[in-house]
Amino acid sequence: MNEPTYPPSSPEPNPVTRRRHRQEVLWQITLPLALGVLLVLAAGAGVVYAAASQTGPVDRWASVSIIWLILPTMVLTFIILVATAGLAYGAIWLIGALPKYTRQIQDIFILIDAQVTKAADASVEPALRAQSIMAGLRALRRK
Repeated sequence: MNEPTYPPSSPEPNPVTRRRHRQEVLWQITLPLALGVLLVLAAGAGVVYAAASQTGPVDRWASVSIIWLILPTMVLTFIILVATAGLAYGAIWLIGALPKYTRQIQDIFILIDAQVTKAADASVEPALRAQSIMAGLRALRRK
């Protein structure tokens, strides 16, 4: 008996599309990332060289270093600021829109409550009538 393999084996990928995918990954992801890393490392090496050899204006390189240190924090802070502003706008919109919809939902539940109460009363009514008739007959028997 042949037992199934777990996980089931997937079919072989198309070699043409796989080669194209690898080329796209190289040109669109790997190469730009590597160039960016090299650029940052070159800038760092230039700062270290200028500060160590004291041949260039160290103050300028110190300012450039501070800019490179502040830039990622500034970008992240801007993203957080935009997200916070979006959430605040959404909360303001919800505060304005929710009372109308919550009132409609509340009205629906009031109608449901009335219908359920009416149905519950109707379902109990025959038993209550029978008990009241029996209680009336017992009261007549005692007299």
